[in-house]
Amino acid sequence: MINKYKFICLTYFLFIFNNLHSYEIVRDPIFEEYFSDISKQLKLDKINVFLVKNTTSNAFVIEDNIYFTTGLLEVINDEDTLKAIYLHEYGHIIKNHFQSKRIKIQQSKNKVSFYSLFSVGLAVLTGNANIGVGSSISLNSNLINEISKHSINFEIEADNFMIDQIKKNKINTSELKSFLSEVDDPKNNYFRTHPKSEDRTNNLKEFNYKKSKNSEKFEWIKSKYSKNSNYKNFNIFFKNLEKGIFDKEEKLNKINKELISYEAFKKGFFVNDWNNEFQNLIMINNNSFLKIEYINYLLDNNLDDEYYVIEDLKFDRNLMNEYFYYFIYGKYYNKIGSINLANFYFCHFYKAVNIINKADFFCKKYDIKDIPTLDKSYALFK
Repeated sequence: MINKYKFICLTYFLFIFNNLHSYEIVRDPIFEEYFSDISKQLKLDKINVFLVKNTTSNAFVIEDNIYFTTGLLEVINDEDTLKAIYLHEYGHIIKNHFQSKRIKIQQSKNKVSFYSLFSVGLAVLTGNANIGVGSSISLNSNLINEISKHSINFEIEADNFMIDQIKKNKINTSELKSFLSEVDDPKNNYFRTHPKSEDRTNNLKEFNYKKSKNSEKFEWIKSKYSKNSNYKNFNIFFKNLEKGIFDKEEKLNKINKELISYEAFKKGFFVNDWNNEFQNLIMINNNSFLKIEYINYLLDNNLDDEYYVIEDLKFDRNLMNEYFYYFIYGKYYNKIGSINLANFYFCHFYKAVNIINKADFFCKKYDIKDIPTLDKSYALFK
């Protein structure tokens, strides 16, 4: 289990703070859950999709995770286009292209560079003290470009999967065709990491499915990261948040009030009855990072009458795969005075992120013989 969590940590949080051309990872539960819904719509197995903050438009795969840049959200106007690109990257995963690429890199002189991609540092806290968890840790852009460059054969295999799904789901490709046939843009990494050819665009010409209406959730996410969606009231809302303006009574189409409040909360606004709204949000959004945020909110605000939620979530498998799982439960047990368990969880957290001095400090502060009687999850760490 420890090795599994180490690799999850290595994949999600890559420590290159001052690289101007880096890809800063953004944990956005709304964005991530949106793609869970897309997978359900397309009748595909769920694959984790993460957002990275970068002005260039790009999409790539690391391990079994798909990454989209905020720059890609800025240039795409049709939800069908985003679905098609998602399907292309999904094709890379089911064909194990990343694993093949990794083997080749490991066998080459770039082996050291490849492993430097998976270096870890401590995650930093966000500016909002009520959240307390988050990261500005980044992916190195040069290495991402190397990782995401695939052979023509890999691209054809991924395209074939995408095309099969386009047919099956009758996805409109009008914007996709123009997107793939545009002249190279120096800001567009997608063209530098995905080979272009006339054959690729010609394969799409036979499709002329009716253009679907964008969902409100797509417009909401696009507005959040581009301020340029088709919904002007969404654009105004997010621009106002940036200016420190929030109308608590504002209604935005069919967007749940919990989503509206969440965006305000993340920007540091006080939200009335936020605990209940946070609970309601978790009922409609099953994202594991959102649950981590909620646990942290309960702890930071000393809402001990709700601590039963923390115990209930402890064996949530998706939560256990989160980078902050060990840390948040160390924080919880420290809060309630279970010091041995707090040290146990902090020990495993710092082991997982390979911070030896802190791991040694906490690992020496408990007796492992006591843990099985204190915590039935002990077996999970063996």
